[in-house]
Amino acid sequence: MIDFAGPWEVFQDVHVPSRGTTMEEQMPFRLYTVSDTKQPIQISGGMQIVPDYTFDDAPHPKVVVVPAQAGRSAKMLEWTRKMSKQSDVVMSVCTGAFVLGEAGVLNGKKATTHHGSYARFERKFPEVTLVRGMRYVQSDTVIFTAGGLSSGIDLALHVVELYYGRTVAEATARYMEYEGQGWKGNGSASVNFAASVPRAYPSDGLSSGVLGNWQGTLEATEGSYLVLVHLWRDKEGKLTGAVDSPDEEDANGLVISAISQNGAELHFEIAQVDNAFDGKINPEGSTISGTWKMRHGTRPIVLTRRPMAKSN
Repeated sequence: MIDFAGPWEVFQDVHVPSRGTTMEEQMPFRLYTVSDTKQPIQISGGMQIVPDYTFDDAPHPKVVVVPAQAGRSAKMLEWTRKMSKQSDVVMSVCTGAFVLGEAGVLNGKKATTHHGSYARFERKFPEVTLVRGMRYVQSDTVIFTAGGLSSGIDLALHVVELYYGRTVAEATARYMEYEGQGWKGNGSASVNFAASVPRAYPSDGLSSGVLGNWQGTLEATEGSYLVLVHLWRDKEGKLTGAVDSPDEEDANGLVISAISQNGAELHFEIAQVDNAFDGKINPEGSTISGTWKMRHGTRPIVLTRRPMAKSN
């Protein structure tokens, strides 16, 4: 939600005194939402919004903000391509960069995205130069890409500065009580969010039945990514576990909230990300074939035993 609500707050708080004497005259941005239809859309966390316009009847925008989202309609991608040639600014936030990538407007250019999706972005868009460790990147004279979530606030303030200068942008940030300074520089981040933290699990070294470490590749809307499943028994003998994704650096140590085994059949759930898995281990105990349920669909996956780490 912050992908569009953050920039929305920035643009709605901009006041340019030289534009006039009334509040309305001093507020240069008129904000609205656009989608395929005007049907309500459920945002992360459960909030619902009703789009103001469709891609067919939306007023011509000067600034377009593309947030992270699951949907990819042909009309959306075509509208995005069109706006990249007609608008002043087309900016993505977080994995909204995947939308720009699928629209083809990043080919041959630099871009960034959420640190947890660097690997997937590079695999899916080899013709785009991914820049790590950035709050935002200017891809060309029109297109900008921001990193994850709150990075969109920095990019929006940067756009305000491009339009109306540093003083107006600083006044906007001050009104918002926003302390971030990332919008003032060249877009570089001051924290390496992608730095990985090594993890050890009780499943390390186990290889009996479903116990142990497993790996598989999930094909999702935004490309494929590696999934690591760790299963062990707690002190009471109950099955438990965790899930990591090396291609989703912020998706590590996700707790398996419910797990059950009935013979060769295995079921577990990850409430934190609303995922679930149902599968069956083969007689040799070397693979678990099944389906992985995500928020936006179900995908087949085969988990194979992950090689044990060699002890020194």
